[in-house]
Amino acid sequence: MTPLAGGRIVTGMAAIALTLAGCGGGDGAASNPASVPSTSSAASATSTSAATTGAASGGCEAKRPEPGESMVTITSGGRERSYLRYIPRGGPGDVDGDGGGAGDAAPLVLDFPAYSPAEMETEFSGFTKADADGSVLADEVGAVVVTPEPVNGAGALLTWNYVDTDGWTDDVAFVADVLDDVEATTCIDPERVLATGFAVGGVFASIVTCGLSDRIAVLATVSGLYDPKGCAPDVAKPVLSFHGTGDRFIPFDGGIGEGPANLGLSPETTAGLTFMLERPGALASSAAWAKRAGCDAEPIEESTAEEVGPGVSLQVWPGCRDDMDVELYVIDGGEHSWPGSVGMGAYEGLLGPVSTQIDATRVIWDFFEVRT
Repeated sequence: MTPLAGGRIVTGMAAIALTLAGCGGGDGAASNPASVPSTSSAASATSTSAATTGAASGGCEAKRPEPGESMVTITSGGRERSYLRYIPRGGPGDVDGDGGGAGDAAPLVLDFPAYSPAEMETEFSGFTKADADGSVLADEVGAVVVTPEPVNGAGALLTWNYVDTDGWTDDVAFVADVLDDVEATTCIDPERVLATGFAVGGVFASIVTCGLSDRIAVLATVSGLYDPKGCAPDVAKPVLSFHGTGDRFIPFDGGIGEGPANLGLSPETTAGLTFMLERPGALASSAAWAKRAGCDAEPIEESTAEEVGPGVSLQVWPGCRDDMDVELYVIDGGEHSWPGSVGMGAYEGLLGPVSTQIDATRVIWDFFEVRT
């Protein structure tokens, strides 16, 4: 995103959305990619958090959904909302097809896009797509991956309700409804839920982690960690983030950068994003989460020479209580991209080169798995 003369916020993501003819929603309607099968179910608009057992959700008693990707429609806040659901091929989540059980409960990845359509985020993060070696991480580890669809604003790019914008949907309540629906229809472990996202999708993942702290185990973001105003001081979570020092859209040091010009968001969508002008930087946001976890105030730099290529440093906040580690990978000169992403390569001319020194998706998963 970038401010132009007159204060209009624009984003390079608009150009991406315009290339996906027919995929983007408009006027607040959720997009529904034609290539994705659709199912529907119901969720209460005023749902309450399900009790977590660390074993298995109610969906383990139901017949397992078919493996692969489908669009699921639920009712939330009195309107139809959608999310993409990926059921792994093999791994936890009912390998033998018998409907599941405690031993089959799968971890859940909540992957938040910056803007509609949700399908674009699955390409960027790559949890459900083949990597450079042809492997699909979700299938390898048996994770269910859910990518909710934002509906607020207008035009090709719809987004989330970050700061209670008048007339916009309650998106934290929507995510609670999504979790209720997933738990009821899919065999997952409700104590192993990862919230992640790219850019302002990462900002929203941060907000969801604060608002639904009893239902999120780990937070991991790329170019979008955020310290939500009003987040309770006792909301302590393991937090991992990645940010490039050359990000022209969401700058490392905070605020909004100068991304490609003449690619405007609609005024309606822009109205809900002006809070980003005062966004804390990557270090400050990590430090805020570290403070909640009782970590030391200052990070230390750990060597990554044996794990990743040159130009990547790891900032770690030591002394955190109860293994609530807070870590930040800094990509020297890195631009607005998901490091290691295969699907983002087509947009390098717009967003900048994709860092190949580290595979963010794999590192996120390893961080999550160790801590859950």
